Amino acid sequence: MRPSKRHFHIVLLLCLIMPASCQQGVIFQQQQSIPSREWHYQDKITFEVHITDTLSLHQMYLDLRNTTDYPYRNLFLFLDIEFPDNRILRDTIECVLADRRGSWTGTGFGNLRSNRFLFRDDVWFPVEGVYRFTIAHGMRHETLQGIADVGIRIEKKY
Repeated sequence: MRPSKRHFHIVLLLCLIMPASCQQGVIFQQQQSIPSREWHYQDKITFEVHITDTLSLHQMYLDLRNTTDYPYRNLFLFLDIEFPDNRILRDTIECVLADRRGSWTGTGFGNLRSNRFLFRDDVWFPVEGVYRFTIAHGMRHETLQGIADVGIRIEKKY
């Protein structure tokens, strides 16, 4: 049985709509590259997000890209969230980048790996305005080799 032209158009339409629908709940997503993939502990990464929805629940993710030259299996991060009313919430987050045998987690090929970590679920933003997210690494070395990009993603939870 030969597929009709109508079936072809339906499949084509679905292929075009589905990727867009996956992004509908994303209210913020941004990454910053680490120059020369050397992250000094004093070099903080900051994202500013204007939040208008104070009723919905959200999920918050960290996006990390590391090279296979990264010398550890985990990465500790300090995250400060500054609210529009100047309150600050501080978090310490552990991101596991390799399993116990040393196999890298995440996706990628060559020497670059990408991971997404859910670090806050069911987040409610109580105040409308600009929220500032500041990230610093919390490892014992002043300069960390092998971290390529750090990002934040905020999605509306449905």
